[in-house]
Amino acid sequence: MRRLIATFPVVLLSACAFTAEQTPQALQSLPAGLYQLEKPHASLTFGVTHLGLSRYTLRFSDFDATLDFDPANPAASRVSASINPLSVRSDHPTDAGWDGRIGNDILRGGTFPQITFTSTAVTVTGPFTGQVTGDLTLMGTTKPVTLDVTYNGSMASAALYGGRAAVGFSASGQFKRSDFGSTHYAEFVGDEVTVRIEAEFTRR
Repeated sequence: MRRLIATFPVVLLSACAFTAEQTPQALQSLPAGLYQLEKPHASLTFGVTHLGLSRYTLRFSDFDATLDFDPANPAASRVSASINPLSVRSDHPTDAGWDGRIGNDILRGGTFPQITFTSTAVTVTGPFTGQVTGDLTLMGTTKPVTLDVTYNGSMASAALYGGRAAVGFSASGQFKRSDFGSTHYAEFVGDEVTVRIEAEFTRR
């Protein structure tokens, strides 16, 4: 009996996957429903040109997202996200107040404490690719933005996530900050913003 009890966790884990599969079969094995972002394994970065010399890259440390996912009909899926604009992290080596000035001056986080994205349409463009169009609300202005999305893989039962179903995506997109009323430092900070997202979601 002791041996049976001791081996039970091993048997349980053996039914779970340790790495994802990027296959239509793996995708179809997922249950439909609400998926939550696994924040420790997600990243949200954005870049703007600086003096025309480089693509200056920053990240947000405080954000969340949910995915209402239908593996049988991905076009029917919906995603929503919220971001704290004051959570900008630049890892500036000498200026401790740099992040605060970006969050307050460029993103106006003190006045508008939340950035949101709510999808309005999902278009499948290939076996593992698609486009997600949604309403981005930034600094009190809402405009449509389209993200190019890649399905990286999925697991019907992920060992790392306690046997929950898991799916992962990469996404990228561009928009002009001036469309949202951000013109601060326009003399040396570019107008086009490039966004990159890495996200893992688990079934709740």
